[in-house]
Amino acid sequence: MKLEIPKPEHFRKNVEEMEEKYGIMNCVYVRCIEEFNRLKLSEVNESHRTRIIETFLFDWGKMQRWLGYNSVEKVCKKIKEKSFAERIEPLRNKSLKSVKLEELKGLITSLFDEIAGVSFKSKNGKVKYVESTAASKILHLCCPDLFMMWDANIRQGYKKTNGDGKDYFQFLIEMQKLWTALDKTIRDLKKKYGKRATRIIDEYNWREFHKEE
Repeated sequence: MKLEIPKPEHFRKNVEEMEEKYGIMNCVYVRCIEEFNRLKLSEVNESHRTRIIETFLFDWGKMQRWLGYNSVEKVCKKIKEKSFAERIEPLRNKSLKSVKLEELKGLITSLFDEIAGVSFKSKNGKVKYVESTAASKILHLCCPDLFMMWDANIRQGYKKTNGDGKDYFQFLIEMQKLWTALDKTIRDLKKKYGKRATRIIDEYNWREFHKEE
């Protein structure tokens, strides 16, 4: 399916509507992103788990119903693993706009699938998995200028029905193309709202595919 690039005025309208409605919540997002990205993943401890990761996923990301607190402990353990941390650390200063994604295809796909596949137990003892939406948020927290967030509505909107690492990589390819095509509009909105380009694009996506909300 060919990516349909929105008109600049439509993209801008979506973002401005999101800012008008939800802009006040940005302070939580910014605090978590900035504080976490001053850390090496190997340095993440219990305090960081409760103060940053749980706040980002639960208070800002509204993932508590799906994840539950036991899952964050498992996620922290995963991202601190030597084999995982050493692969993702070099990506933490990369930008989706300029990175050569095809050279990173295998790496991005495997990182996503590993996070999505982290298992945990719910309060009633049922085995659950982090899965697709939360995996994108966790990767975004680690590499906010490279990894985009998505949810079920956004995946459906971009026809990424499997929601696995291969779909996520293709989603990043499309978001890179969108960024390139709308670079001036995105730069203007970054300056206006003081936000990362990936967050500006995420606001567009959220508004575009959550019309009823």
